[in-house]
Amino acid sequence: MNGLKRTPLFDRHQAAGGKMVPFAGWEMPVSYGEGILEEHKTVRTHAGLFDVSHMGRFRFFGPQAGPALDYLTTGKASGLEEGRFLYTLLLEESGGVIDDLLVGRLGGEFLVVVNAANLQIDFEHMSNWCCKLGAAFLVDESEQSALLALQGPASREILKKVIGNPEELDGLPYYRMIRSHYSGEEIVLSRTGYTGELGYEIFIDRANAASLWDALLGHGAKPCGLGARDTLRLEMGYALYGHELDREHTPLEAGLSWVVDFDKEDFIGRPALLQQREKGLERVLRGIIGSRRGDIPRPGYLLKREGREIARLVSGGVAPSLGLGIGTAYLPQEFAAQGSWLDLELRGRAVEVEVVRPPFYKEGTAKA
Repeated sequence: MNGLKRTPLFDRHQAAGGKMVPFAGWEMPVSYGEGILEEHKTVRTHAGLFDVSHMGRFRFFGPQAGPALDYLTTGKASGLEEGRFLYTLLLEESGGVIDDLLVGRLGGEFLVVVNAANLQIDFEHMSNWCCKLGAAFLVDESEQSALLALQGPASREILKKVIGNPEELDGLPYYRMIRSHYSGEEIVLSRTGYTGELGYEIFIDRANAASLWDALLGHGAKPCGLGARDTLRLEMGYALYGHELDREHTPLEAGLSWVVDFDKEDFIGRPALLQQREKGLERVLRGIIGSRRGDIPRPGYLLKREGREIARLVSGGVAPSLGLGIGTAYLPQEFAAQGSWLDLELRGRAVEVEVVRPPFYKEGTAKA
């Protein structure tokens, strides 16, 4: 696959039988030998290990770094305690979403994690505003490190066997991070993830990534690809940029008003969101779930009511934990009531689906 980037773990993926596919300019494993469904089950019941080094990692610093992030994003980064992460959004002036990201405070600076497909867009957007606002600086450190995600109920016990300060994992709350050590080198651990299960994301120098990967697999984790990552996040109703999130929809429509801090004096997109909130939402993001096994929705499939086209799915697929088809769509308010029914156009026939509010899977251990 000429022209695609490779993570420091590319050789490990090939050796493990990873099925490599292009993704956001990278050559990444979509699955390994046992397939997506088994990898999904592994994360729900034990522990799976993902290479997410394709995601962007920025260092944001300077005397006005906190206030600058407050203006650039929907959250209150300046109020973050040391070692705490925040899920937040970059918005256009119109309120449309440029990207969703994680912002964490560590050592008086900020760590910003962005989606791979939006790395360059995000970096240019944030850099331009740093120049305008002054006294805040942004550095892209993605090429210098690797990022691993160990996810599943057994992840804590597996990670304890590998890191230098295992006792600190027991008291590490959700969305917090600490400095740790592996093989004599400093790493950063955060209790975050994209699966709905107890899990950790590990920031490590790229030179040590393969060794850590081997160690975690050696203690019982199983390699998992992007396919299982998507089915896991969809079961939880987690948003994926380019599907549930884009520049055409606002966080209020996407059900993400909880990440918008309207108490801040100003941030990009605030006036547009205030206006939308006052006017009321015409459409909202909802989930749909089928009633028969084998009916698998896909992005772009039509939803109808009595022959009238209502919306198209933005995400869709099978929910392995439920054995049913699920999806998400932006529905007009009059069709968005929980428990109502719509017709899904599926391979030339109409099948009934129920409108629900995600998550679809409610047994996750993420906050356990």
